[in-house]
Amino acid sequence: MPFNYMLTNLLVDVPEAVGAIFLDDEGEAVEWVTRHNDPFDLKVEGAYHSIFVRRLATISAGSKIGKLKHYIIKGEALTALTHPLPDGYYLLLIMDRPGPLGKAVYHLEHAAEVLAKELA
Repeated sequence: MPFNYMLTNLLVDVPEAVGAIFLDDEGEAVEWVTRHNDPFDLKVEGAYHSIFVRRLATISAGSKIGKLKHYIIKGEALTALTHPLPDGYYLLLIMDRPGPLGKAVYHLEHAAEVLAKELA
C-alpha cells in the first residue's frame, strides 16, 4: 500500500488535521502529506517527536503503565497525536484547530494498524 495514499486518507478522515507524517526511528520523514504548501514545519515537528517517542517509551517500559500505545500533546496552537509503530517508526498527526480528539485517535490508530502490517 502506498504510504501517501494512507496518509491522505487520514487527513480526509480528520478535517482538523493539517498534516500527517510517517517517520523513522531517527525522526526522518519517510512520507508525509500536508494541507500547506511547505512541509518543512511538519518535518521539524516530526523530528522533535522522535525525542518524545524514545523518552516516553523508556519511561513507560520502566513503569507499570505498560507499552506506549499513543500520546497527545495539546498546545495553544497545535495538537499533535503520535502513535509508535514497530521497529522505531511512528505516525504523527498534527491538528491546528479544535476537533473531536476521540475521532482523531480512532483514525490514527486505524492508520497505524495498517502501517504496522505493511512494516511486518
